[in-house]
Amino acid sequence: MIIAKSPVRLSFGGGGTDLPAYYEAHGGAVLSVTIDKYFYSVLEEIPGPGVEISSSDYQLHQRIADLDKANLKDALRIPKAVLRHFGIKGGVMLSLKSDIPPGSGLGLSGAVATSLVRCVGAFAGQDLDKAKVGELATHIELNVLGRPIGMQDQYASAHGGLNFLTFDASGTRVEPIEISRSRQQELRRHLMLFHTGSSRDSARILEGQRQATQERDQSVLEALHQVKRTAYRMREILEGGDIREIGTLLHESWQHKKRFAKSVSNPEIDLYYDTAMRNGALGGKITGAGGGGFLLVFCEPGKQAAVSEELTALGLQQLVFDFEYGGSQITLDQAGRFKSTITPEGYLLGMRAVVNRLDKAQIGRMADTLHTAYMADKQVFIMGNGGSAATASHFCSDLAKTVAVNGRRGFRAIPLTDNIPLMTAWGNDVGFEDIFSGQLRNLLNEGDVVIGISGGGMSPNVIKAMELARERGAHTIGLTGFSGGRLKDVAEECFIVPSGNYQFIEDVHMMLVHLLTSLIREQLAEG
Repeated sequence: MIIAKSPVRLSFGGGGTDLPAYYEAHGGAVLSVTIDKYFYSVLEEIPGPGVEISSSDYQLHQRIADLDKANLKDALRIPKAVLRHFGIKGGVMLSLKSDIPPGSGLGLSGAVATSLVRCVGAFAGQDLDKAKVGELATHIELNVLGRPIGMQDQYASAHGGLNFLTFDASGTRVEPIEISRSRQQELRRHLMLFHTGSSRDSARILEGQRQATQERDQSVLEALHQVKRTAYRMREILEGGDIREIGTLLHESWQHKKRFAKSVSNPEIDLYYDTAMRNGALGGKITGAGGGGFLLVFCEPGKQAAVSEELTALGLQQLVFDFEYGGSQITLDQAGRFKSTITPEGYLLGMRAVVNRLDKAQIGRMADTLHTAYMADKQVFIMGNGGSAATASHFCSDLAKTVAVNGRRGFRAIPLTDNIPLMTAWGNDVGFEDIFSGQLRNLLNEGDVVIGISGGGMSPNVIKAMELARERGAHTIGLTGFSGGRLKDVAEECFIVPSGNYQFIEDVHMMLVHLLTSLIREQLAEG
């Protein structure tokens, strides 16, 4: 499994000058910063041909037998195009999720593209730097898919942080703004974001702007010239000036931006903006192409409570955010190692992808095996090492007590991990490989159940005990991960968590403990 995340961005000045129709003739410039709201891509290998793509944002799940014939005009066009670019035709599943809704004006499609390029590129064995990620993501959106959008989103998302981006016919340049972190946080303290509750099709709005630019509409061209000048002035202020002037420039830039196209604003947006200004804001704008999404407000900290109260009363929802500086990153690599950039959402998305692939029928079979043992008054022995030892002990506790309903007894469940004197005696006098099998020699009867838990499936003491159990005529169940290791060869029923990450494997094992306990408890209650 590989997990990648890419941030979305806030642009302060210059938005719209990053469209080729403008910058190829006049040169463009944008000042932007990325924030800690991300798009996540999870890639897993799956058996068989074809690919599967799931999107939490669009509530879609597609199975694609032939990627070359896939539709590139639907909501999943970007992941399909990225898979094609890297030559991945089958054997993978992509799970996709964003922290923010589509059509938000925060450059989400650019984050989608960079996250997928980073994720699929890593799977294809390509170690891409930030510049290459931005370049490839832009190429796929603009050239492969032909979307009439600008150049800023992909490069901002790929690089991360506070940057000044310039565009001309020779290419895109990303220049980090060299100011102190305290200065950046001073800027952050003056910013507020509110979701308007409506989304918009940025491509449609930008297409109108592109046509007006190509047709040399002087009003639109002059407005674009003005917002570009604003971007340069904002950079000067950040590098040494009164931060409050950023708010004034945002206000001026918003007035110019409304001349780009009629759909940039509307009476509802004007109401929101005017409400913020009446309550103390110095400036603001609708993020992205306009027409909906998020309202960015620049306001001194002491007046933000009043702005928030009034906009919330109008139905807007404030988004708590901070700047981020990492850009597009791998958070879980193909070797199952977490990077320092893992977030709760990224971890849970990875867990969700693993859980979605569990064999539900096999879980039912294991519950039936345990229920049959209970009805026959057989014993259940459970073992494991490290975290799996804790899981084994917990499992026995649940089987012995939690399943007991309607005055009935619980299981005769014995954790082979808990008798420390006996374990250390076997380990010291014979060998660590015998700490579980040595106990079973005295206790195990035909028809009992022995459960071995091993994340990698290679624990020698678990394997040896399982082999003894098979010889004695006991039923054996293995809980493991990766490809199953040796445990899959010595267990009648081996539950393999489809992951190469030990945290996910152990999490699923504990979840399975509770699930099996609940299933058996229900069976006993019905009986």
